[in-house]
Amino acid sequence: MGTTSSALLMLFAFLFIERIEFCCSSTNSNVSCIANEREALIEFRGKLKDDANRLSTWVGKGCCLWKGVGCSRKTGHVMKLDLCNPIPFDSYKGDFIQHSANFDKNRLRGEISPSLIVLNHLSYIDLSMNNFSDMQFPEFLGSLKSLRYLDLSWSQFFSGMIPHHLGNLSRLQYLNLSNNALVGSIPDTLGRLISLTVLDLSFNDFDNSMLHCLSNLSSLVHMDISSNNFNSLILDALGRSTALTFLDLSDNNFHNSMLLYSLCNLTGLLHLDLGFDSLNGSILYCFGKLHSISVLKLDYNSFQGPIPSEIGNMTQLTELHFTRNKFKGEIPNSMWWNLCNLCVLDLS
Repeated sequence: MGTTSSALLMLFAFLFIERIEFCCSSTNSNVSCIANEREALIEFRGKLKDDANRLSTWVGKGCCLWKGVGCSRKTGHVMKLDLCNPIPFDSYKGDFIQHSANFDKNRLRGEISPSLIVLNHLSYIDLSMNNFSDMQFPEFLGSLKSLRYLDLSWSQFFSGMIPHHLGNLSRLQYLNLSNNALVGSIPDTLGRLISLTVLDLSFNDFDNSMLHCLSNLSSLVHMDISSNNFNSLILDALGRSTALTFLDLSDNNFHNSMLLYSLCNLTGLLHLDLGFDSLNGSILYCFGKLHSISVLKLDYNSFQGPIPSEIGNMTQLTELHFTRNKFKGEIPNSMWWNLCNLCVLDLS
């Protein structure tokens, strides 16, 4: 995941967590713990291996005081489960991620128990950066109708397909399933998630069968579907997601640049990444309509011909990446005259 993408996701997550914390607390000693919800959490813990003893506080009857558990101040119902690995992975080396021993030790391992279905007031689940490599995507999550935030990214690795039941989460605003081993088609039911503002499906192995359902996600602001097997057929549906400000389509198989016309309707875009997409042909003149865009990445494709002068209309650009293409001719004067905010220009 790129630096800009990570920063934006962290910002969305922070803003969402602030709203969740308003109604939830894991430090409020006046909140009692509901017995059947406590038992469900104990069963959930029983399916996990915890080498770093991260769940050492999960003892006694006061489950609202357990680390990673948040309860409603008013009702005592468990509303938040935040068990993200607290240790970030260290660095990248080529195409490989270097994990520290401490990161691996802090990964919860095993299975996600369906006992969580008892927690029907859960609005927030973050189980990212753990290791659930022995299980398929947990279908029962589609029954947690109160969910607004779901992060199962970097789960090393969930496999199989996204279940249709996920479309039942009509209140969901944030969905991050990136960096897993999910395959096949994305169910049409995903189009029911009309409250969704952030969608990250990057670094999986999805094919092109999502198409029209994306056009229903009218609240979507951030979409990252990079590093999958999507092709150009998906682009018309994306052109109707006019609320988008961040769109990463890199490392897919779009090929013909003429099919990018629908993206010119996304005039609110701030960040567009089409790198490593096997695109050929000319850059579309209509890209000049993207007046608000700050970051444009078209690197590692096969764009040909001249750079259109309309690029100079993107006066808010701070980064412009044209690396490894087949441009010819002159760099248009409008780029030098109008792109006064440009900090990064790569024409190598």
